[in-house]
Amino acid sequence: MSSENSRKIKDAFTLHLPLVIVLALCTVATVIEYGRAQEGVGRAWAYTFQWPIIGLFAIVIWNRYRKHGSLTRWFTDRYRNRIAAFTAEAEAVEAAKEPEPIDPDEQAWAEYVADLRRRDEQGR
Repeated sequence: MSSENSRKIKDAFTLHLPLVIVLALCTVATVIEYGRAQEGVGRAWAYTFQWPIIGLFAIVIWNRYRKHGSLTRWFTDRYRNRIAAFTAEAEAVEAAKEPEPIDPDEQAWAEYVADLRRRDEQGR
């Protein structure tokens, strides 16, 4: 079986079938809640509009998965690209900077620490 056929089968079971099931449940729930609202249950009106909104949300999520694959992969790729761009920009700015003048006190301290380490190594 080719990879294209296996991908289509996987999409059918993991993407399209769940959408059909969710939309069927939302439709049934909407009809039930509409019937309850017609019977005089005031709270059922909210649910009558809630279930179609949930169905629309499912369609939006399904469309996102269909176009981009995994949502986390899409977000990860997008932000990795942004981080790479920011890093390249920061490196370019850092490379364009002039080197800071060496502080004589800091240089003296570094020499002192290096001398202490040399002495410590010799004393062992």
